[in-house]
Amino acid sequence: MSTTFDASYDVVVIGGGGSGLSCAVQAAKDGLTCAVLEKEAQTGGSSSFAEGHAAFESDEQIKRGINVTKTQAFDTYLDYSHWRADPALVSRFVENAATTIVKLREEEGVVYEDVTVTALDQPGELTTWHLPEGEVAHVIELLEADARRRGVDVFLSTAATKILQDADGKVTGVVATDADGQEVRLGAKAVVVGTGGYAGNPEMLDHYTRYGIGSRLINVGGPGNTGDGVRMMLEAGAVEHRSIGTLLLFPLMRDKTITSHTNCTGMQPYFWVDATGRRFVDEVVGLNFGHAGDVVAGLPGSMYWCIIDQAQIRHLVEDGNEIGLGIYVRNNEKMVNLPTEIEADAADEARTNVVKGATIEELAAKMGVPPAVLRAEVDAYNALCHAGVDSRFHKPAKFLFPVEEGPFFAIKMETGIMITMGAIKIDEHLRCLDKTGNPVPGLYSVGCDAGGLFGESYTLPVPGSANGFALTSGWLAADEIAEAIGAGAL
Repeated sequence: MSTTFDASYDVVVIGGGGSGLSCAVQAAKDGLTCAVLEKEAQTGGSSSFAEGHAAFESDEQIKRGINVTKTQAFDTYLDYSHWRADPALVSRFVENAATTIVKLREEEGVVYEDVTVTALDQPGELTTWHLPEGEVAHVIELLEADARRRGVDVFLSTAATKILQDADGKVTGVVATDADGQEVRLGAKAVVVGTGGYAGNPEMLDHYTRYGIGSRLINVGGPGNTGDGVRMMLEAGAVEHRSIGTLLLFPLMRDKTITSHTNCTGMQPYFWVDATGRRFVDEVVGLNFGHAGDVVAGLPGSMYWCIIDQAQIRHLVEDGNEIGLGIYVRNNEKMVNLPTEIEADAADEARTNVVKGATIEELAAKMGVPPAVLRAEVDAYNALCHAGVDSRFHKPAKFLFPVEEGPFFAIKMETGIMITMGAIKIDEHLRCLDKTGNPVPGLYSVGCDAGGLFGESYTLPVPGSANGFALTSGWLAADEIAEAIGAGAL
């Protein structure tokens, strides 16, 4: 039985983030008709919160004297994932990411201000973070404008609900609910899903991960990332990639902005204790915020306290931080707002994640931990600092700052989530695979909905990986679809 469609296109893209808009623009360039369905009132998704994206052997790196080879990048992805990443897909991304830089600059007008790293002291980090003027949010603006100029129909506040298929399983279109709550049916030779994962879906988070803290995670990504695309692809016969539970977590203060100096202080590799008041880790893990997020998620209450004294506050103000937060708080930035901000935070009776004490015992009482336990932990840590050797957790001596000069502050850091990665099994052509390993005809996945770039954690030594893959996989998928349509395969 044939389906009556309200409109038909060569390609329907579900999701108007970086991957979806990259796909839509390239589809139009390839001469295909295209529609984008975005359930939020604006495009962008989590890409709107990103600062930059990864590329390798790009002309932007070369002109700055930066040498990061494609082989280095490929090896880093595979080694870091313990070879759980898919080599063919990793290679496809690594080989094409530099082309993304050229396409965005020459065809969309993107200007790149810098290529850098996220953490100066992170071992093995590659200089791959290409920072565009206006951040990725401006890239989104340029892509959306170009898509509309080229005739792409961009439907906002329109949520896809089902991928349609014929009796043989070939994709034929999409069912969606428009801004007026009316059902819309759009025909398509191919459907591309780039809905950004499921970081905003506590039930899916708990289903696919073992932390059991889905409802407590602080989501800083796109609010629309609720796993709709993952669900629709699975219903259409796609299968889960084994890395579907991969999350990008990081320590974060609840109810604080990413530019907060108190929040950034809580990530510094100083003196951390868990909910019982005991030190639990080499705090240098904070230099890799993804590792730190994984650690915090597994702690009691999925939180820790960072304890600082007046000497550390002076150091942060006068000398600068040990690690920043992307472009929002720069590496080695002098934390001039910290003294005023942290005092106000501690004095705010409505806030429970910053406390102040004239003594360690008073601080412990306000933290809700046994004073004797915290006193013993502080004394033991101070002894290590004065010895210049951390014989307990082997933190480098340069980060051993004793906690001695009151009044003291404790900053409660919880578990934030940026994105999930690696949901659906695809091949290097971005085609979704079924349980037999064959492509679901006409179904493609890009960006964070697609599996294969990561292993059990985000590859922080290659900064900008998620957005680099999103922007690259989008246009690669469009080219694949154009070729298949031209050959009569779709």
